[in-house]
Amino acid sequence: MAGIGTMAARGGVILRASPARESCFTIVTDQAEMAKHPDGSLEARREHLHSDVNNEIQSLEIAAQMLVDFSDAPWELRLELARQCWDETRHARLFLRRLLALAGYKGEFPIINQEWGVVCMFDTLPGRLAVQNRIFEALSLDVFKESVEAWVGWGDPETAEVFEGVMVDEIRHAAFADEWLRRLGAAQPTAMLQAVAAMSRLKAMAQALTPPGMKMEHEIPSNVEDKRHAGLSS
Repeated sequence: MAGIGTMAARGGVILRASPARESCFTIVTDQAEMAKHPDGSLEARREHLHSDVNNEIQSLEIAAQMLVDFSDAPWELRLELARQCWDETRHARLFLRRLLALAGYKGEFPIINQEWGVVCMFDTLPGRLAVQNRIFEALSLDVFKESVEAWVGWGDPETAEVFEGVMVDEIRHAAFADEWLRRLGAAQPTAMLQAVAAMSRLKAMAQALTPPGMKMEHEIPSNVEDKRHAGLSS
C-alpha cells in the first residue's frame, strides 16, 4: 500500500487517492457532481458508455494493485487476477469504441474513481476479493443484463452485444473470488472474518458516500441465471 495516498470524501469517509488519468478528464470525488441527462437520450447513452470505460479501467487497476500488494498469494489466484486485468483492458477498449461510434469522446463527461478509492482502503486480500469481486463484480451482472435490454430498446443491438460479451467475463470474475474465499477460509478461518468485516464496512461507507436524496430510480432485478453460472446464491 506504500505510495498510495488518501483523501477525504463525503461523510468523512477516507478513500484511497484517485489513480492518474489523462489531462482531458475532469475527476470528481462526489456522486452529486456527476453529469446527468434524460434517460435514453443520446447524451445519457454516451455518458453511460463514458462511465463504463472508466469503471472497467478501475477494475483493471484494482486487480493489478492486488497483484502488487499481495505478492505472496497462491499462484493460481494470481493467475486469475492477471487474467482479469486482461479482461478489463479489453472491456474498456470495447466500450470506448462504442462511445466513439456515438460521436462521444474521452473527457466528455466527469468521471469518479470511487470504486478504486473504496476497495483499495481494505488491507487484506480476502477483504478486497469480497468487496470488489464477490460484491461489485456480482452486482455488475444485474446492471449489465439490464443494460443489454436497454440498448436493444434504444435500437443499438451492437452495443447490447458488447455488454453481453462483457457479462460473460464478469461471471468468472465473481466466481473465482467466491471459490478462493472458500479456499482461503478453509485454510485460515481468519480469512472469512476479514471478508465479513470488509463487507460490513463497505455498507457503512456506501451509506455515507451517497448524497442526500440520491437513490436509484428503480430497483435493478437480480440476474439469477448468470449468478447461478458463477456459483452464487445472490
